[in-house]
Amino acid sequence: MALSLTQYHGLIMILAWMLFGSTGILFARYGRSLRFGARQKLLGKAVWFQIHRFLLSLTPLLTLISFLLVLVQAGGQWVNPQISGLPLFVHSILGSIILCCVIIQIWLALYRCHPQSRFRFIFDWSHRITGLIAFILSIPTIFLSTSALSLTRPNLFPIFSCWAAWMVIIMIILETIQYQQRVAALAMANNGRVGDANQENIGRNVRPDTEAGTNINVGNQRHNQIKLLIIFFHIIISITLSVSLIVFLCK
Repeated sequence: MALSLTQYHGLIMILAWMLFGSTGILFARYGRSLRFGARQKLLGKAVWFQIHRFLLSLTPLLTLISFLLVLVQAGGQWVNPQISGLPLFVHSILGSIILCCVIIQIWLALYRCHPQSRFRFIFDWSHRITGLIAFILSIPTIFLSTSALSLTRPNLFPIFSCWAAWMVIIMIILETIQYQQRVAALAMANNGRVGDANQENIGRNVRPDTEAGTNINVGNQRHNQIKLLIIFFHIIISITLSVSLIVFLCK
């Protein structure tokens, strides 16, 4: 059965945000201290950064393609709430905000300054805030579309609800581990067991270049293994639920 452009729009957005976007954000937030065996770098940069950059390069690319598809399907017309309903109208508003955030993120990524620049904090916070706004808004946006399709495709809403609940659970678990790592690192610093290189950087107030894998304090190995295992489970769960959504969407 041939799919409509609207179905392709939904399919691509599911992959962009449920799989690539969520995983890329998790690596940015929790993957900086992860080790993948003995490998610390990939193509001259830290492994976590390369994974983060690859996944969150796919997300805006797919978002732009998906937006163009639904724009063509609608003939360039805005969603009419009286015809399509209020949920899809709000969906279009939130989707437009997400698109704006995606364009801003692309611009920020292209013109970001060096990690050790004194203006780096401006990029860090603007990049972080814009990305979080886009990702957080993607959840109610997909919820609205699944709600609007609940009469003809009742399985969409509960499947996406499971993924949203999983995101809450995984964030709580990883934040707890992250907090434990910070406490352990602080205890090591207070006991004077921090490496000489770290002490030298702290004394000079030099920001570690985490993109290049120069973050010396990698934390407790057991914590890192647990985080890596949880992120692996997230990928499996996201793939499973994304494929399930796509199957029911394309019926």
